[in-house]
Amino acid sequence: MSKNSKSLTRLVIVQALYQMEMAGTDVSDIVNSLGDRLIFDNNFDYLISHIRKKLLKDTINGVIDNQSQIDSIIKKNLSSNWSFNRLDKILKAILRAAVYEISYKLRTPSKVIINEYIDITHSFYSQKEPEFVNAILDKIAIVERESDG
Repeated sequence: MSKNSKSLTRLVIVQALYQMEMAGTDVSDIVNSLGDRLIFDNNFDYLISHIRKKLLKDTINGVIDNQSQIDSIIKKNLSSNWSFNRLDKILKAILRAAVYEISYKLRTPSKVIINEYIDITHSFYSQKEPEFVNAILDKIAIVERESDG
């Protein structure tokens, strides 16, 4: 099985957002350092040369530019027993990237975006997190996409 370049790019986006949150790394440093680095998930290792740099830059910059709005959308849709500040940093990165795409990349069907980010969640977690991500993104997609008419 192989991932397509968009799926791979989304996985790198999540890793980059995580790296930025943990180490304060600049976007351009991340993009410029990609080269032939490997990315890892639980099942496969991939060469980064297969990613789409434009999608990577657009999405990361979109998340950064709209982060307070994206975070507030996530907070509004968390169930009452979850605190945004308690979320794992990888989960935050996954949700931020997915919410950005759902809210701003309107040409991509929300089901496609949600499925991609659930797959990515499976790359990092094996417990309840993929269901958690699915439930939140489904709620957000309904609100965000319906409000666009």
